[in-house]
Amino acid sequence: MSALEKHIETDKKLIDDFIKVHFAKAGYDKKFPHNKFSLSDAMLYTATTPGKRIRPFMLMLTAESLGFNDKEKLLPFAASIELIHSYSLIHDDLPSMDNDSLRRGKPTNHIVFGEATAILAGDALLAEAFVMLSDKKYRGGFDDEKIIEIIKEFSYASGGGGLVEGQFHDVNSFGELLSLEKIEYINEKKTASLMSAACAAGAILSGAGKSAVNDFKKFGKYIGLAFQSVDDVLGITGSREIIGKTAGIDKTNDKPTVAGNIGLEKTGKLIKEYNRKALSYLNRTGAETGMFIELINYLTDRIY
Repeated sequence: MSALEKHIETDKKLIDDFIKVHFAKAGYDKKFPHNKFSLSDAMLYTATTPGKRIRPFMLMLTAESLGFNDKEKLLPFAASIELIHSYSLIHDDLPSMDNDSLRRGKPTNHIVFGEATAILAGDALLAEAFVMLSDKKYRGGFDDEKIIEIIKEFSYASGGGGLVEGQFHDVNSFGELLSLEKIEYINEKKTASLMSAACAAGAILSGAGKSAVNDFKKFGKYIGLAFQSVDDVLGITGSREIIGKTAGIDKTNDKPTVAGNIGLEKTGKLIKEYNRKALSYLNRTGAETGMFIELINYLTDRIY
């Protein structure tokens, strides 16, 4: 296991443990006699399923790369963005969206708990992220201005200005022939926006200036575009065991993707260009770049 993989695993355990402790105290585990599961069960099923926790990891790594190393203070913010991501996965897999039965190698939320509960669990996860962000016990000494700035970043990235708009155009474009520019717009919204917000939050919490925060947002944008393009490639070349979801689901849905639009070879070149742009913005931040370079290679190497 590389130093990066150890770092990811360490942060993943911290994030998962934080989420579990938070939910143990939240009181969403009530069951009526006829219930086989609680709302908390459905929420935690997706929020703590196997995965790399890339978005919260990027938040924590950004802060650490700028010299802020108090992981305990970063955890509520990292956990909140994972809850937002988890909500989006539940809704993305629904029969009315991508209609997938697998996520991270396990049955999707609606397969286990039913479609209605899955929708409600997703709704609750999104709201719970902002419960975390606004809870005084999780403030960690950060001033209100920083908290409000992060809430603004996360709410915009998770709503109509970010992943919801991306998912809207995505699901309403099945069967359509879109230009590469339009596909990139969808990918920027549905995938890159949350990665960009994660990096912005890490920079804000570290006390970085506006210029560094903006450069980290651009870094996150291009990492997100590369990440989604890698997923597009794996959707064509990968197996269920590799991608953790139904292989070929994009083709089944007749979904416009980068790889489907320009082919595998050109997509590989485009991914390298996204990574080059990401690094150019990273180098402007004044942050320690070594672990981020490893992360870029780690995410890209999934297709090789």
